[in-house]
Amino acid sequence: MRNSIQRAIELLFETAPFSRKNEEQKEELLSLAYRKFEDGLEDGTNPAKAAGEMLIHSGTLQDICSYLKVEACKQIQEPDKIKKESAFLKTLKRLRITIYLFSFLVSSIISSVLGCFFDFSIKGLLFSVVIWTALGILLCFALKRKKQITEDNNFFDSEFNNKCRKIAEKKYDLYTKKLTNAVFGICSVTFILVFSVLLSVTAYKSSLADVLSTVSFYLSAIQLSVYLFLKNYFCRKLFADFFCKAKTKMYLHELWRIGAYSVAYYSFFLVFLLLFRNRMENSFLVALAAVAVYFIIAAFYNVTLRHNFVHKNIVVNVKKIVCFILIMACLLTYNVMKLDLYLLQPYISRVAEVEHSPNEILYNEDTGIYTIVAKEDSFKILQLTDIHLGGSILSISEDMKALHACYQLISETSPDLVVVTGDLVFPLGIMSFSFNNSAPVMQFANFMRNTGIPWAFTYGNHDTEELATLNRTEVDILMKSLSYKSSKSLLYPYVQPDIYGRSNQMIEIRAEDGSLMQALFLIDSNDYIASGSINEYDYIHDDQVEWYKRTVTGLSEREGHTVSSMIFTHIPLREYKEANDLYEQGSSDVIYYYGILGEKMIDKICCSKYKSKLFETVLELGSTKAIFCGHDHYNNQSVEYKGVRLTYGYSIDYLAMPGIDKHTEQRGATLITIQKDGSFDITPYKLIDLE
Repeated sequence: MRNSIQRAIELLFETAPFSRKNEEQKEELLSLAYRKFEDGLEDGTNPAKAAGEMLIHSGTLQDICSYLKVEACKQIQEPDKIKKESAFLKTLKRLRITIYLFSFLVSSIISSVLGCFFDFSIKGLLFSVVIWTALGILLCFALKRKKQITEDNNFFDSEFNNKCRKIAEKKYDLYTKKLTNAVFGICSVTFILVFSVLLSVTAYKSSLADVLSTVSFYLSAIQLSVYLFLKNYFCRKLFADFFCKAKTKMYLHELWRIGAYSVAYYSFFLVFLLLFRNRMENSFLVALAAVAVYFIIAAFYNVTLRHNFVHKNIVVNVKKIVCFILIMACLLTYNVMKLDLYLLQPYISRVAEVEHSPNEILYNEDTGIYTIVAKEDSFKILQLTDIHLGGSILSISEDMKALHACYQLISETSPDLVVVTGDLVFPLGIMSFSFNNSAPVMQFANFMRNTGIPWAFTYGNHDTEELATLNRTEVDILMKSLSYKSSKSLLYPYVQPDIYGRSNQMIEIRAEDGSLMQALFLIDSNDYIASGSINEYDYIHDDQVEWYKRTVTGLSEREGHTVSSMIFTHIPLREYKEANDLYEQGSSDVIYYYGILGEKMIDKICCSKYKSKLFETVLELGSTKAIFCGHDHYNNQSVEYKGVRLTYGYSIDYLAMPGIDKHTEQRGATLITIQKDGSFDITPYKLIDLE
């Protein structure tokens, strides 16, 4: 019945101009109508009859005013006195901008004051005073501007087109809802902040400096919470000034109730968590769970009780819903793409050991150099490159094929050492649907440990991508944890030279009589130029070349002759392109052995545009007679240029390039057989020939 009375009176004002005066009279009439209706009920009148009597006298504004014994205000002025909708919206926009500016300035001042308090210094204080002065001037300007806009446009005392009523109601509802949610947010941020401080003091015995550091960590969240509260409070007030004061008063009381209930809720959990903190493995996760439950309660409140303070409680906004779903889907997808998924483990657990020579492996703790003592007169190295393990649900099929291909090639060749020349994993997200580079690395390490073949690794451009879960330092730590001391398999150096790159190392291959058969240099070709464009590849830097030169020179002096050595890297040197250009021109300076250049996606040879001094130094020293690389998945050419064998390794990749899983000719490995005198043979192995 009350709803019918309310609707009848609202209909009388729908065609009237929108003004604070008319809205105040509507509030007054509604209040009197409800009171008369309730008086009738107290006198024993039937509810339907009491409401019907009211509705009968609601034909016109004069009728209802006469019935309720109040004086009707003049609803409609002359048409030229009524302001248009555009004027209402224009003034509204200017007022909202000043409110946004005011809220930002106040929240910034609060954040700045707290920041100065938590990180106090005379210099910082002086700088903060300057900032506060500037913010204070802007704040005064914002307040003056708001007052000027209101007065110049006579905003709250003007009469606007009746369409403005719906606009004002809609905005009133919007900011009422936002303000309610801002209160929920402030309560939650305060709880997490207080809990973090108390936990650091009681559980971790933190000093005052540590406590202040903890609080300063939440400064951004505090500033954002204050900004949202002020912005929504004053924007709501802007529209509430047009509407009934009674409802505004009721709503403010409701906010106090929400605050009181929130304090009680969070106080309970605060006491509970502090009392039982020593019995919980991770009390902070429990605190986050309490916040999650709180937001579920807040959502229930929004659906049920909030309608008492707005015109329309739930408004279906398809665009917002779609945007929210897309954002949540992106966040969920991103987090799923970062998960450690050990989907290949069942296959890896079944991998059998491959028969190979039981060579002795020594490690020098001071130099970080591994020495492999060959039991036979020859030593076999299998180069695998660009394996590109994805590590996701969507890449499991390709990952399985990649590991199976590796196992076939290892079983066929029975090498003494496997060298992976980069791009072991592919945490790029696009083709692999994963940013995870930890689980695939660990799974491949388990795979190689089960084969029983020692292996070494040099980085590629994809192993530590920008969005990968582990950065360069973290991958280095992971590789050390998987290295020889724990696995008896991976020959990753615990001690590395202090030069550019993620890992640069030298491995000695010696005969049983102690003579050096070959020195293997694994040199990081690095990934991308930091300030460069997309796919602008880095190069082997000068300090890396100097390290190579020092190591070769020192080793040659100790051995009494120029030692034989090989270099393994990922991205080809520019000399690969130089040699191929000469070969295609028919030059006799290049000797062709086998293979093709089948790369077409970006360039035939994807090398850095920056020239490295490595090849010049190789020619100068006369030690290195072979360089092996990967990177270009369809390239497997091997040529000799200026006395140095430049060889592309056959790739494994089933994942990183569109359609590559369907191609077969480029997939395989490269077997390098080293003799006791340092001579070597290079034999390509195509996977298709083994199947």
